Amino acid sequence: MFEVSNDLNRRTVTVRLSGFVRPNEMKDFAAAYRAATDTYGGGRHLVLADMRGLRTLEPESASIFGEVVAYGRQKGCLMCAHVSDSTISRLQTARVASEAAPNDDITVDCVSLEEAHSQLAKTRARLFLGTDQISVAQAAAR
Repeated sequence: MFEVSNDLNRRTVTVRLSGFVRPNEMKDFAAAYRAATDTYGGGRHLVLADMRGLRTLEPESASIFGEVVAYGRQKGCLMCAHVSDSTISRLQTARVASEAAPNDDITVDCVSLEEAHSQLAKTRARLFLGTDQISVAQAAAR
């Protein structure tokens, strides 16, 4: 099961993956994720990856997931807050992400949705609300 939503005002793509995500479903997820990412035109944005309940990915699904991670990083993702309730899934997605985006320092593992929202809010304020010397107008233009 997957869901992809996009909050343009908060410049945040939210993805939800749970259960067994077979290759065909992962391809559909990848298309939806790319479409959401593309709304930012290569500009800066954030991602909330809610993977609670996600089961271990089959090799083909893991490969597609890795491509999606790389795509997001290439298209302006500045931070990805991961939430997972399975150590195995967390380790697998972390490995796939690190293979897809070497030297990835933008993934933040969070223990709850509340922590993920808090981390995203801090990053959003710093990057898009001027605390890093970038005006809201400049941030919106990107």
